[in-house]
Amino acid sequence: MANYYDELLKLCGFEDDELKKEKSRIDKAFQRLEVGPEDMKVAESWVRQNHEVELVGVRKLLGAWLKELIDLVLARDEGKKIVYYGFPSIQGPGMALKAAAPEEIYCSCPDVILCHTMGQIFNKLNPILEAGEENGLPPGHGLCSLQQIRVGGMAKGIIPVPDMVTCSSYFCDMGSKTDELLHERYGHPAIYLDGSMDSRWGEYPAQLPQRVEFLGAQLNKLFDRVNEVLGVKVTPDAWDEAMSVTRHLFHAVGQLVQFMTADPMPISGVETGLAHQIALASTGRAMTEGPEAIDILCQEVERRVDEGVGVVEKGAPRVMTFIAPFNDPGIMHMMENAGLAIVATYLTLPPPKAQPTTYTTVGEIQAERQMMTTGFYHSSYGMVKRIGDAIKTLNIDGVLWTYLFNCRPFALASHFLKKWIEENTGVPALSLEVDIYDSRTYSAAALRTKVETFAEMLRARKAFAKV
Repeated sequence: MANYYDELLKLCGFEDDELKKEKSRIDKAFQRLEVGPEDMKVAESWVRQNHEVELVGVRKLLGAWLKELIDLVLARDEGKKIVYYGFPSIQGPGMALKAAAPEEIYCSCPDVILCHTMGQIFNKLNPILEAGEENGLPPGHGLCSLQQIRVGGMAKGIIPVPDMVTCSSYFCDMGSKTDELLHERYGHPAIYLDGSMDSRWGEYPAQLPQRVEFLGAQLNKLFDRVNEVLGVKVTPDAWDEAMSVTRHLFHAVGQLVQFMTADPMPISGVETGLAHQIALASTGRAMTEGPEAIDILCQEVERRVDEGVGVVEKGAPRVMTFIAPFNDPGIMHMMENAGLAIVATYLTLPPPKAQPTTYTTVGEIQAERQMMTTGFYHSSYGMVKRIGDAIKTLNIDGVLWTYLFNCRPFALASHFLKKWIEENTGVPALSLEVDIYDSRTYSAAALRTKVETFAEMLRARKAFAKV
């Protein structure tokens, strides 16, 4: 007898034998998530409308996200030691923890997983946001909606209380404040990774050794505390395994970005977002299923490039933005329907080539290579300089900078970034206030007029340049 969710899960890459084997887990998880037969009808329509499910790689990515959701919901029931980390995450430590004890630890960024599943698949994220607003993070205060999702998920009993959380307390101040709230309510310990983003304008990519050493010591502290609290030791072999998977994932995502620069653009930025963000949010299914799914997607997209297939018309203005919205794929589709080829986001830009390091500890090496050299954790100047370099490398026609109004590190750069880009590269920039986790106010319809006007200006500018 067929289950009420079979058609949706098959649409998302599940095989018949997986459905049979995982039936009891799926039933239990979906009951806790409060998704029933009527929700499946909505989800099937939503997925077909917003995702290119004719591509096997897309279906497998959707399936990996759903399996990660089920793993998250059932982690406590299945006896896992649970570690949550925040977004944006420091890439590497989470996967190293998972690799150190794959059968014992569940480790992820749960709020991002809820966005990409309850939002992008079920279109049912609002009740979780509302629960977060009712349990300590009220609306109208400029609070991070991603943190509202975590608070709401825990308040509703959807996601389990963790054994430990870790987050940046210097980049995302809202994350550490939320963890203090949750600690008072549920009692779990938090490890705060401190650091400094102070630098002189124009300093990037150089950095003070003291900054690397300090942040490196904070990362090393994380592994020591995990060993103390959970009894899990991160060995060099575990770290090597995590780095191997990370390199595979980001190399494959880099290939996708290269294919996105084809004219016409061969696939929606919604799907490249699915591929990139699973590496940031998941240490389970991203490691076991992510590499294969993204490799398959790369092969399919390469065939589209060879055949001249595109999702926007040939010659469309080439634009980069900050990041693909996590919860509502309709926003990215609105931009593409306006005639913009979103060939890259800031987070999918390939990092600069790694230089030989003089540091010896795991923490210091990661602090230098994965954060300081990419600009993101370095400084506001590091961010705009990276964008300037990408404009030249990717032949960008315009920058659609979607900054989060309730995220202080990004709101800070919202308007001087536009000024710097236009003055230093000659490329037009639109600074657009959004919320990539909550589309109740910042919906595709609410943003459409500004985006369409910007697209029309870029098309006129390209046409004038040909005269």
